Amino acid sequence: MNINWKNRESIFSYLEEYSQNTKDQIDNYKMKNTLLKSYIFETFDESLYNSSNLLKDVSDINNLFKDPKHSLKQIDEELYVLKKNDVLIGFIEQINPRFCTLYTTETSRYSDQIAQSYVKKSPILDSLWISGKMFDEFLSNLTSYHNSSRFTKMKFEFNAMFDRQYSKNDDIQEHKVSSVSLVEELGGIVDKLTGVRQYFSSFHSVGSLRFPSNVGKGGHDVYQNGKITNRSDSFTDHRIQLKQIINLYQEMTERLEKKVWIEVENIKSTNNLINSSFKASPVTIKFNKPLDTNTFNNFVNYTFPTGREPFKIYGEIKRFSEERVHIYGVDLHLWQNVMLDLSTEEFILFLPKGTCGNTIHRLITNIQRFLDPEIDVFIGELSYEGILKNVIGGQH
Repeated sequence: MNINWKNRESIFSYLEEYSQNTKDQIDNYKMKNTLLKSYIFETFDESLYNSSNLLKDVSDINNLFKDPKHSLKQIDEELYVLKKNDVLIGFIEQINPRFCTLYTTETSRYSDQIAQSYVKKSPILDSLWISGKMFDEFLSNLTSYHNSSRFTKMKFEFNAMFDRQYSKNDDIQEHKVSSVSLVEELGGIVDKLTGVRQYFSSFHSVGSLRFPSNVGKGGHDVYQNGKITNRSDSFTDHRIQLKQIINLYQEMTERLEKKVWIEVENIKSTNNLINSSFKASPVTIKFNKPLDTNTFNNFVNYTFPTGREPFKIYGEIKRFSEERVHIYGVDLHLWQNVMLDLSTEEFILFLPKGTCGNTIHRLITNIQRFLDPEIDVFIGELSYEGILKNVIGGQH
């Protein structure tokens, strides 16, 4: 496609027309187009961190997305065209100083790989992580203002990959993998979901949720890693809902940061000695039932020695027993310090000031997906769900 993109209006008009054509193809069961997809990336807000390790220019779009294979053409202060060997890949928009997004019509296999490669190669970029608990609040919010006859689609995913018993014999080794999709009317879906979860814990681990369009039929499938596919006929509505999700996510993240960041205060004692006082709220993740020791150690040994995805925390393991370890490490997003006290019953996370609150969302999301869908999460004495309700539920 050799269109000479001159301004924002020409790009958005193209994406609007593309969305309309694609929705017509969906309705007529004659798909020729691929779906329009958006990938949300988090960088950092310099004003929040004041870190000498993070220079403002490293979060510039050109430094994040331009490489020997890809070129960028700047359209305006916030919008860029991304190409590979002069072939259009998509468009990158700086939504605000902390978040940007890639719009693309490439196939999911190709565009997923591109998005993952950008995150993997850059310590500045991270995905937007939406846990099952956050999806629950988004769903509750959707039911409050959409007609009860509108449909949504939910996908539930749980992979107990750390449950595997490693042995030297030839026995077949299996572990639980659940993937279920449901399409339901919004009316009564929360009650139905509550009933199902009494019998199947995997339904607490939400992989994606469809947000109905605000202006017409169809909707937008939001995935736990910040990918959003447009199944409506409106790019405008797609972009508006994307920006609303980012705004809510950012507000939630910044509230968590203010609550959990460890700050050190010097206190002068009566004998004129200076003592240090620590002020912080730990993040406590309690399991529905204690993890199997084998599962716990598989997770520890898989995750921290090399900082493997999706948890992306690299650290030194200090072992107290087979059921408890301390991790002194760094989050591979921004290379900031983290400290964890891990046991088979609960994980406790401490974030020094300057560590991105996205670490919390990433940890919760992937613990629900790979270890225990039914976790309880507390920020100090406050429940994580309570903060979510206050932020997301307060919008309507």
